[in-house]
Amino acid sequence: MKKQNESITYFKRKKRNTIMKYKFYHNLKRDKMLKYLSYLSVLQENSRFCYRLEMALIEAYLMWKRGKHDWLHIDRILEYGNPHEDPQERLFVETVNTPIGSYKVFSAFYLTHKYLLSQLLFLAHKEKTDQSKLTIVYAILEISNKIADRFNYGRNICGKYDAESVYTSNYKEYGKCQSYNSFSKAEVNSILAKYKVEEKYLQPFLLCMKRKEYKKELSQLGHSDTFELHPFLKLDGGDFLVLFPANLLRLAYRLCYGILVKELGEKTLLSLIEKEMIQETGFFLQGGHGSFIEQKNYHDTSFLWFQFDEDKVANVTIVLADKKANLEQAVKDSETAIKQAFPFKNIFTFLVTQAMTEESLFMTFGHDVAHFSLEELNIVMGQDRMNLLTLYYYDQDRRIQGFLPTVQEIDRFAYYSSNHNTFYRDEMPDIMVVEIGYALSMREKYLCGQDAHIVQYAPKSSYVMVKHYADIPKQIPIYAPYMMVKGLLMLELQNYNLWIHIVCKEEHRIFGREATIALMNWLFAIEKKLWVNTIGQNLYVELCVMPGGVYEWKKENDQSMVFCVPEEIMSSDATTLERDLVGQFLKAIKDCGFSSNESLFDTGMQLLDSAPGRFIQVGESENITIIDEKDGVDSCYYVNSRYCDKILSEIADFLNIKGSEQTFDFAESRKIMIRVSDYILDEVKKLLAEMDTQLLLTSLLNLHHAMIYWSKLTQRRYESLSKAYSFLDATFDNQLDYVNEYSEMNTLTQSMIETIVLNGIHNTGGKPELEKLDRLFALMHFSLNMGVYMDQLGEKIKGSELTILKNGRLVMPKPMIDKLNAYFYRLRKLSMSNPELYTRLHNLMPTSSINPNDEIFIKAYKAQFGISFEKYCKVLKASIDYASYNKKPVMVLPEKKFFEKICAGIFDEEEAKVFMANFVLTKDLNNGDLKFSDRWVQRFNRPVQVTARPWILFDGNIYYSTKTLYESWMIRVERLNNGTVVNTTPEMQALVSKVNIEKGREFTTSVRRLYESLSLDYLYVDSEVKIMPGKHLNSDKDLGDIDILLINKKTKQIVCIEAKNFSESRTAYELIQQNRKIVTKELSHVIDRDLWCKENVDKFISYVPEVDVQFSVKTIFLTYHENAYKYFEHNQENDITFLSAVEIVENPMSLFE
Repeated sequence: MKKQNESITYFKRKKRNTIMKYKFYHNLKRDKMLKYLSYLSVLQENSRFCYRLEMALIEAYLMWKRGKHDWLHIDRILEYGNPHEDPQERLFVETVNTPIGSYKVFSAFYLTHKYLLSQLLFLAHKEKTDQSKLTIVYAILEISNKIADRFNYGRNICGKYDAESVYTSNYKEYGKCQSYNSFSKAEVNSILAKYKVEEKYLQPFLLCMKRKEYKKELSQLGHSDTFELHPFLKLDGGDFLVLFPANLLRLAYRLCYGILVKELGEKTLLSLIEKEMIQETGFFLQGGHGSFIEQKNYHDTSFLWFQFDEDKVANVTIVLADKKANLEQAVKDSETAIKQAFPFKNIFTFLVTQAMTEESLFMTFGHDVAHFSLEELNIVMGQDRMNLLTLYYYDQDRRIQGFLPTVQEIDRFAYYSSNHNTFYRDEMPDIMVVEIGYALSMREKYLCGQDAHIVQYAPKSSYVMVKHYADIPKQIPIYAPYMMVKGLLMLELQNYNLWIHIVCKEEHRIFGREATIALMNWLFAIEKKLWVNTIGQNLYVELCVMPGGVYEWKKENDQSMVFCVPEEIMSSDATTLERDLVGQFLKAIKDCGFSSNESLFDTGMQLLDSAPGRFIQVGESENITIIDEKDGVDSCYYVNSRYCDKILSEIADFLNIKGSEQTFDFAESRKIMIRVSDYILDEVKKLLAEMDTQLLLTSLLNLHHAMIYWSKLTQRRYESLSKAYSFLDATFDNQLDYVNEYSEMNTLTQSMIETIVLNGIHNTGGKPELEKLDRLFALMHFSLNMGVYMDQLGEKIKGSELTILKNGRLVMPKPMIDKLNAYFYRLRKLSMSNPELYTRLHNLMPTSSINPNDEIFIKAYKAQFGISFEKYCKVLKASIDYASYNKKPVMVLPEKKFFEKICAGIFDEEEAKVFMANFVLTKDLNNGDLKFSDRWVQRFNRPVQVTARPWILFDGNIYYSTKTLYESWMIRVERLNNGTVVNTTPEMQALVSKVNIEKGREFTTSVRRLYESLSLDYLYVDSEVKIMPGKHLNSDKDLGDIDILLINKKTKQIVCIEAKNFSESRTAYELIQQNRKIVTKELSHVIDRDLWCKENVDKFISYVPEVDVQFSVKTIFLTYHENAYKYFEHNQENDITFLSAVEIVENPMSLFE
């Protein structure tokens, strides 16, 4: 954000050099001078400088008229600009969608023309206006499109909005493109003939302007209508030059509006436009978690009422400025009517505006309300996680800021959105200004992501709008038609379009969609990689999923075919399913005559076989579990960033430590954070007491169920699909961020369930307001994060001290927090981006696994948990089966019924009590035996955690979710396998000790096996090499052993590996504890051995005779999982290298680098 005087570039009159530096274009005169400047105006590198380029062209034209040229004057304009020059606000190239196709235009400083022209042309089509009247409009758009095509521009090009100077190109580049903006008479006639326009209709738009006329317009309007509405110039050689191609857009719009006013009458046209505005506004807002109430009209102004959240009504005011209605009174009357109809609801009024004539001034309005143009509203509501409540939050926040009235709403919203939905800054100014054009990046992301355009749809001989299919990487040109048939997708190939319509039963729709996307991806891959055409024309395919086991196909007509996929392949081997499908499809399009490529099948199969991944995720697979099943419970929720900001302000007011910035020591920081934690817990309890707790508990369990599903789905799809799409040079965006958010929501929902149950919070009431839920989750978000911070304070990690700003805001040590988070980020990134690396690691060094039939295990489990592992598995399976039978993934049933229906035949009465005591979350657990830390959200492996007690007793009912049960089982088995399970009995402690000893031994053996498998004659490998009196490595005292010894005769290196199979840290607390264990228990011994080895290199001759004084010693502290030590600062320096097993599996010889 910049100050206002920094937002505008002024024309600075500097001392000018009379000696002009020579440039290649200074030799250009007359027509060539104009063509060159016109060329500069359509270079995307110059997108920021449309004002000065237009001025330069006007000056050059006036020189041309007089037969003169003055490059010194032109260069000054190019260098210093136009006094009225604003930053770039729109994309450089945009698309006007029309009923007969899409046309690329150069938007320049015309901020509304593109959208309004598209609206008018569709309206004309809808009203059946005589198409011949508008042909001149289409011809002008065609010329604009031709120019964009000559420069090879796509449908949406942002340009270079941050360029510091005009790019003047070079002679070679310009030589290739010098005629791109000019058209011969034959070319012009060809375009006019295409739209049946006579040449005489182009004559009025040829430029003829005098300097006196130009100066008068400039003083009165600030620009020249004569120049902008006459974009064509007939050159000396007879060609037509489009001087400033952006002017084609303004001309097309002015012509179109004028024609429709003449055909329909201005009053009728404005009425029709207003209806379109109402319809489009309603469409944009319907998906925003609001329900439409009704449409109203006051003082010739239309209003749309939407109810959202539980206590709010949006009063959406449709303002067509050209109607000049009494807006003040209209809004007043509408708000009065809402108060009467909904006396207890909050009113949120905002304006949706549009002005059709350039002369229309937006009417003044005395109230501070948000207002967006219709196009801007489309972009705003198209933002990620955008809805009416978020727009309401924005409006509430903007009202309390001191913005200058000149700030544009869309720029203000873009700043708010990019700043995590808040206007907060550490230093809040008295007056805020947002730079003009701040919304450009938001506009670019939306328009390029949507890539909406019009294509021909052969089956209905019509044109349809398509948008990029949301579930596909943006680099892949797969589109879905806008508001058309279900299950229809389109692939845009090099020269033709492939349409596939999925026809199948509802239960096969997911497979049908994945099969269609796979086919399209592979056809795209063939064309991209091999530079061949897969189809020889536009093709429509009806893909039918039919009973049976045989593929069938037939040609329907010259433009379409039917391709039948047998249902049986869905249960076939996932590894061959996709290959068979693609192969059969390639045969089908060849057999039906839609491809002339004789080698299509062979080259297609070779390409597919060379690719690293597959696109179809449905098929027979041994890895599919309950968690992977889509069972209808798939609600999603994310912590609201705006409310997180508000909670920080609340905490600042609560602490009231304001006035000057202060940093506190560890003890004081901890005291303050305890106060904050207590405050947050109290606020959580207050909020929960206002909600229907039974309804909330069910909703939370549903959300936890869904978060497990989405997290696993995202990871599974990312692992497999990222490999497949990497072959096409395409990537998924934000997948890692989504997984992190799902993980946080998993933790927060568990924590809220525990808070309700353990504190016995009972309340009845209606559905909770979304705003209260946003605040509740934001509070829990801070409870989690501040708990993590408390663990850092408890460890007294350097740099973790608390700072409070002079405005009272907490500043937790972000660098330290980021460093710890980097550990978890790396784990997720590795598992999602390099799953094959983890597979190699597991194959070489398998994780240990408990034998459930082992007598020691059976006794230990029974001693610790009161029932056998077998019975635990039985009740878990019975619970899942019961839910599946009742088709309710999230179950609520009376406690008595739970034991009668589910536990019958599994438990006796005594075992049922033990089961309740060890596996069910109940209020009774909140007693003197429960440690305070057992309730900390940030801790893992807590005795009252939902994943430890997945059955929940509340108000006499047992609650559970099938996915929560399964996740709980997975976590329990993992803890048993890696020796981190709760162990308070001697039997379980003995088992855990045995597991950890075996883990360590297996890890050492696996690392040794890895280096032996390299079969390098120059590498000596040994393990468990003792350093003690009487051994080859004869020391004065017992220094322990070297787990793995490597001696590289080639590089003359001795590498001593200390191998520790520590469990993976799941929380910051565990990471801190592992680091502490390394520092306090392990590291000193490793350092002692390292120093001894470096001082006694000659002793290693006993193992490798070639060892001499030139050999160096290096000690590696190797852990199976990511090494915690690297993520902390340490006072004691040492020469130990810390690595994880993944690093040596990826490159075993990296130890010697």
